[in-house]
Amino acid sequence: MKKRVKKEKGFTLVELLIVVAIMAILIGIAIPNFLGARTKARVSKAFTDMEAIGTAQELYAVDNDHFATSASTLTPNYLKSYRPDPWGNDYRMYTSPDTPLYYVILCDGPDTSVDITSRDLSFASDKRVRGALGGPSGSFDAYNVTTKGADGWYDPDTGPNGDIGYGGG
Repeated sequence: MKKRVKKEKGFTLVELLIVVAIMAILIGIAIPNFLGARTKARVSKAFTDMEAIGTAQELYAVDNDHFATSASTLTPNYLKSYRPDPWGNDYRMYTSPDTPLYYVILCDGPDTSVDITSRDLSFASDKRVRGALGGPSGSFDAYNVTTKGADGWYDPDTGPNGDIGYGGG
């Protein structure tokens, strides 16, 4: 009489290990890309918020002959609502001490630390920029700040350090 060998169904240990290794490699590739996309989205949101605050600043200045010193001053008459930046910090606003009037709105950026203060800014005519400061397509040579990274503007090519901003007036 022949013995029949019953073939068991299932995967071998080697097959399972190969599948787990492939999944680990795919996850290792996907996570950094996801985190990078999340940072880009937050930077974009911050620029959109700062542009809205800048528009409100200019409307405020038309009525009051000076810029507001905080974004909360602009609500609800000039800015519908105010929320902190995408990293949970307040936007910082600085204005020129002399006329003509100019302003800079700053955000701490992805590293959430203050890299640029009012002492670092110059409102001289050759240093002013209207629009984005730092970030993927903003100016890196504005308001006397030329450094990228810590103590300067955020540059996605050099890492998470630096502030982003919006200038106007």
